[in-house]
Amino acid sequence: MVVAIAKDNYLTPQHAFADNTYIPAMSPPRYGQDITSGCRFRAPRGHSVGDSPSELAPKMLKLLGIFAAGDKTGMARRLFDDFLNTRRTAVEYFDDERLNTAVGNHPNINSFCNAVVSAPNSPNRTTGQLRLHQSLKNAQWDIKKLHMPTNLGVPALNLGSKVFSTRDFNNGLGLMINGVQYVYVIATHYHYDSNAKKYWLTLNFVFYDIFGLDDDDLREYGAASDSIIASPASVGITAWWQLQHQFGYFPLVTRAATVKEYEIAAE
Repeated sequence: MVVAIAKDNYLTPQHAFADNTYIPAMSPPRYGQDITSGCRFRAPRGHSVGDSPSELAPKMLKLLGIFAAGDKTGMARRLFDDFLNTRRTAVEYFDDERLNTAVGNHPNINSFCNAVVSAPNSPNRTTGQLRLHQSLKNAQWDIKKLHMPTNLGVPALNLGSKVFSTRDFNNGLGLMINGVQYVYVIATHYHYDSNAKKYWLTLNFVFYDIFGLDDDDLREYGAASDSIIASPASVGITAWWQLQHQFGYFPLVTRAATVKEYEIAAE
């Protein structure tokens, strides 16, 4: 059962995209313009770094050398290859076991997961807020009566420097995801022992983001043209936007999952 949902407050949710693997009975996440694609004639401010997919794709791929040069797993390249696969006819999920591992081991993700539980023995707690432990206590440790916590902030995979291409902007995570748009927290196992005054909880955290761009991304990070003063990163961003919104390349929804187990005193 889903016991918590976190959502990016900056989202303008318009387009639903279901996940029948993890949350078939729930209302699906809804995304903004970055999940759309099309064949528009002109960019919002006339940005253009090429006139065909064959010209644009190599420029987008240069982003891998800038922000994923340290990715030894190949996960970032696999995501780019899936996006550039012209045989795709719709938005799809991108799942990758190496991505799951990287997300599950990330310091920001571990801090987020612990803060969502906010148990007395959690290394990271959200003081003064109603989280899973407090909700379970209010429900007298009956998880079926739990009221889902609200106002959960979403985590980001953004350690390091974009300018110097370090950490998440070298291992591919900042390029593949950076800011997470949704997190669904699913309880797969729960046992409460009234004698021991303790409970055991297994949670599956599922993280969602769009591997796609909207017009605001182009305005903020794009290049007006492929000139000598434009950075390769801004040219790559513009090429990406053009492929998605001028040549109809469908974005992907990156989906990463990690399981965490907890043994907590019921106090």
